[in-house]
Amino acid sequence: MDNPSPEVGSFETSLVRSRWPRWISWLLSLTAGLLVAAVVWKGTRKYDPPAAPERAFIRQAPVFQLHDSSMKLMRLQRYVGRSKFLVAFVDASRGADQSPVLLGLRERWAEFERAGGVVMAVTATRPAENRAAIERLGGLPFPLLSDLNQLEVHRQYDACDSKQETPRESVIIVDRAGLIRFVHYAPESLGTAEQWARELAQVR
Repeated sequence: MDNPSPEVGSFETSLVRSRWPRWISWLLSLTAGLLVAAVVWKGTRKYDPPAAPERAFIRQAPVFQLHDSSMKLMRLQRYVGRSKFLVAFVDASRGADQSPVLLGLRERWAEFERAGGVVMAVTATRPAENRAAIERLGGLPFPLLSDLNQLEVHRQYDACDSKQETPRESVIIVDRAGLIRFVHYAPESLGTAEQWARELAQVR
């Protein structure tokens, strides 16, 4: 009696069936390994918190009118829309000629001229006192203004202490549209005259 011939394809079918579980096992092992590696990496990597957003200073610059050392009335409004400008609030309690801010502006005046725009300094002292300080310096290439109405302009530009009673040295840079672009307040972030000139050159 002849032995029955093997069913066509039975060998291939059994071979595939024998390999299928092995392939599934390999895939599961690989997936598990990747999951473990991801968990370990996440648990050991250093966490870097997102950087805090920079404080936004952009706002409309308050306009003002103040007398300079010659009692000439200077109106800020005339420059808005026409020129960028820098307003420096200087400590003149010992004379404006002793202010590091004023001296920095004077010493690097060539850089401010190249940057373009208008530079003005504001004190809380009388025009006569400012005039005497300018004479001691041998001249000043920008106006020195007096804010005598209860520090009104200082307060408008946050150039006072937390109690709004004492002036603090500050530098404010404003673009042609009249928007404040850079601010520097003593003592934390006053910066340098070189930095102020560079920022004045940046704004349009």
